[in-house]
Amino acid sequence: MVRVRRHPTDVKPRDVTSINIDHKQMGVGGDNSWGAWTHPEYRLTEKSYSYAFRVSLLAPGDVPLDLAKRRYAVAGE
Repeated sequence: MVRVRRHPTDVKPRDVTSINIDHKQMGVGGDNSWGAWTHPEYRLTEKSYSYAFRVSLLAPGDVPLDLAKRRYAVAGE
């Protein structure tokens, strides 16, 4: 049986890196985290969105801020 982790305290420390990338959002904001709708002016209402991201390892001497400012080619553009 797989146990669902519901709180940060449920996750036990281990030697692994985990990344969560959300696919769908209602928007930015909201008054609480218990089901209140996002205010209309902050809702994401388009039918189609796209985004890209790059995950890469840092080498010794890399400056994360410099790497974050780089522009990368995006397929299809």
